[in-house]
Amino acid sequence: MSIQYSSGILLKWTLFALALTSGLVSSGISYSGERLIRFGIPVTDYPPYVMRQGNGLSGIVGDVFAAITKSIGYEFELVVLPEKRLDYSAKKGELDAIPTALEWENDTTGYLWTAGIITVSDSVVMTKDRQVNITAADDLNGMSAVLMLGFTYPSFEKMVKSGAIRPFRVSSFKSLLYIVDKKRVDFGIIDQNVADWVIRDQNLKFAQGLHFSVSKFDAVDMRIVLYPTKDWKQFVNEFNVALANFKASSAWEDILTKYR
Repeated sequence: MSIQYSSGILLKWTLFALALTSGLVSSGISYSGERLIRFGIPVTDYPPYVMRQGNGLSGIVGDVFAAITKSIGYEFELVVLPEKRLDYSAKKGELDAIPTALEWENDTTGYLWTAGIITVSDSVVMTKDRQVNITAADDLNGMSAVLMLGFTYPSFEKMVKSGAIRPFRVSSFKSLLYIVDKKRVDFGIIDQNVADWVIRDQNLKFAQGLHFSVSKFDAVDMRIVLYPTKDWKQFVNEFNVALANFKASSAWEDILTKYR
């Protein structure tokens, strides 16, 4: 069954996309009352999904959140903290929401969450002259792989702990791609959207020699998770309806094109 949306709705989302592009949607507005969301993100960007642009919010998830909250009559105040302090502030009731995946949270008891905004997943990256067909974690048995510090990889974690995969950890996505290119390891594991953004943003010409597996691993949906600071049921319902409309409009494709 297909749903038809009126030209008025499409125009509405187009205007919001233009506002985001020109910086007219602000994330630092001082606003009080029931329709203010204290929105926390970590200091470290997670491109192209959640990033900072000046004092504002950007990225695929960031832009969608900004557009939809505005469209349903909410404002948000951006709170940028180191990840551990975000957790502490959430426990103290000083944050209302964060962008995350349910699978990344230790305990979601009492939380509410929106529908998924975008699916993220890992690919295996290798050099084109070492290109092999990777379809399962066991295909990396006995190999070395470069991974991100602080990240977990459910499909590969058991093999990493047992030594079946020899891990090399780095602190930046650029370093991960560089080490694969220089063949210091057999493979790297990275979200291809992340890799594509870093390659484009930092003009990594060596990346022309990299190949990404078709098979994806550990797919999860990034969404907005809301803490029990107040009753967020109405917000979640309104957000989900608006999100479905947004994804049916050209504004959604415009955002994807902007960050890919």
